[in-house]
Amino acid sequence: MKHGYPLAAIFLFLVLVTDAKLAFAAGAADAVSRVQRTPDKQRQALLEEEAKKEGVFSHYGTMSTDQSTRLLGLFRARYPFLQINHYRSGSTALLSKILTETRSGRYDFDAVDQESGAIYELTKAGLIEEYLSPNRKFVRPEMMDKEGFWTAGYHLVVVTGYNTKLVRKEEAPKSYEDLLNMRWKGKLVLDTQDADWFHTLLEYFGEEKGLNFMKRLAQLNPDVRTGHTLEAQLLAAGEYSLSPILYGYRVAQMAAEGAPVDFSMPEPVIAKPRMLSLAKQAPHPYAAMLFLDWIIGQEAQTLIAQDFGRGPVRIGVKSKYTRLDRPKYLVVPTATLAPMYKKRLEQYQQIFGFR
Repeated sequence: MKHGYPLAAIFLFLVLVTDAKLAFAAGAADAVSRVQRTPDKQRQALLEEEAKKEGVFSHYGTMSTDQSTRLLGLFRARYPFLQINHYRSGSTALLSKILTETRSGRYDFDAVDQESGAIYELTKAGLIEEYLSPNRKFVRPEMMDKEGFWTAGYHLVVVTGYNTKLVRKEEAPKSYEDLLNMRWKGKLVLDTQDADWFHTLLEYFGEEKGLNFMKRLAQLNPDVRTGHTLEAQLLAAGEYSLSPILYGYRVAQMAAEGAPVDFSMPEPVIAKPRMLSLAKQAPHPYAAMLFLDWIIGQEAQTLIAQDFGRGPVRIGVKSKYTRLDRPKYLVVPTATLAPMYKKRLEQYQQIFGFR
């Protein structure tokens, strides 16, 4: 060949690249295996020693920027030898980013914070490594899977938010049936990323009754936006009277700051776990394991619950907004949602008329 490389050289290059990728993938699994074989007394020292060598932790997540910055800042204060790289987006956009990157051969994240449908897609794509943190023994059983593909770092309590200038407390919906009152027609807002809420109610009511509920709700012509914080802000501004799927901590926070909002909690109260997982091809697996242990520890859970007001997953930790604490929630059923997430998303989009 007069120009370019000989075919043998090209073949050798491809073999080396493939071998490197396999070694990289095995490296994350090997790190987990090594740590889990280490005696408990030596485990933390091993993690810190190896994480120091890595020097970096890369996190992809969905938590709001203000809170994730504080959370990761506290983690870095605990482990100052780590440089923290962080990317934040909505769950659907973040899933798309990860899949696009990995298809092109980029493996930039060590741990990810996502909702259940996205974690299922990442697991199915072979991008999640099983990891059983010893701190899982302190976590509510419904907030983790048995295999170790995910452990919730926090959960989001779903409430019905309302504008107190437009809706009196006694008028706020007390049940799901109350949400279907024609007085709310044209005054509601939903979110594009609540296929998990949609599925949870279909499981609770039963498919036929659940779909009928959703179709009746759609007849009230709700607006559909993206971003629960945005929707809470629009609710406070008086653009809407009611939002059936807001996160309780955010509405409670806004109310405490003087915004004209409050919430009711139709029974059963839904909780959405936000799941944390280790990347199978994590560039810095030891730093990732440090983080995954830490975030379900007492220090991080207290910050999440008491400062952020989000639902803690660690047993015995109380929320800042005690109205949101419940002995029992209707937790998004990850096991049944995960295999049919795409179907539920399509149904949700079709019924409420958005893409």
